[in-house]
Amino acid sequence: MGHDQLFKEFLKAFFRDFLKLFYPDVARRLNWETLRFLDKELFTDIPEGSLREADVVAEVQTREGAPELLLVHVEVQAKQERDFPERMFQYYALLWLRYQMPVFPIVVYLRGGGEGLTEEEYLVTLFEREQLRFRYASVGLARLDAGEYLEMGEPVGAALAALMNRRRSGDPLTLRAWMLQRIAQSGFDEARKFLLLNLIETYFELGAEEMKRFRHLLSKEGYREAQEMEVTWADKIRQQGKLEGKAEGKAEGRVEAKRETLLRLLTRKFGALPQETTWRLRALESVEELDAYLDRVLTAKSLGEMGLGA
Repeated sequence: MGHDQLFKEFLKAFFRDFLKLFYPDVARRLNWETLRFLDKELFTDIPEGSLREADVVAEVQTREGAPELLLVHVEVQAKQERDFPERMFQYYALLWLRYQMPVFPIVVYLRGGGEGLTEEEYLVTLFEREQLRFRYASVGLARLDAGEYLEMGEPVGAALAALMNRRRSGDPLTLRAWMLQRIAQSGFDEARKFLLLNLIETYFELGAEEMKRFRHLLSKEGYREAQEMEVTWADKIRQQGKLEGKAEGKAEGRVEAKRETLLRLLTRKFGALPQETTWRLRALESVEELDAYLDRVLTAKSLGEMGLGA
């Protein structure tokens, strides 16, 4: 999974936690029971007619007065680009034109760009006169302090600390160990823990010698839960690699590997599966269908949301 897609999956799984972490005043005003994501929001650019796709768009009601609908639009950027403010305004305008409801736009910079928690703007002038000033929220993760967000005690903040500035946070291996420990003790189910762990493994990489020292650190008593979680995660990755390796170049093998991986993940997340569901999955012969189910495992809260309900 690419970095961009990984972060989009994270946002869908932890959307409320993300807003609560960075925009708590906004999060408190939303009725989270009404949250739903709008799939693959595609737009036609005016006037050229080129296709645009927003990253994550959520529809949610506010708690104020009569129920009001609000769109929360989050755009994920690897780095800051010169023409991005204009593009952000275009997304805002297209969303408003389509849905006729308020939009709260946010950009998240994964690696570079942004000034921490701030606002950016798109300004249009004509004849030295200001015609338009559009502002949107900006989260520049690389400018935030990793230690500060780890100390908050929020598992989502601990995972995102992997993308933050670690220079003032002391020994990086100790920091990484505490990040894992926060997630291990979060009370989240296994799939959600592994999604957060995957952020750390992806964005807080260690060299061979560092990893050796890190394993030794995790063996200490204070990190028991973190060690167990990481060992389980590593076993899953190795097992998946074995299944995919055996199936390489063989269509039937690929289907079987994906089917078994899907069944294993579903059982771990939802418990014993109904016999009808098991039969239905074992009857699948399409790699595309299996991939679609695998993509939904981390974010689905029930077999019904997986499309596998009775």
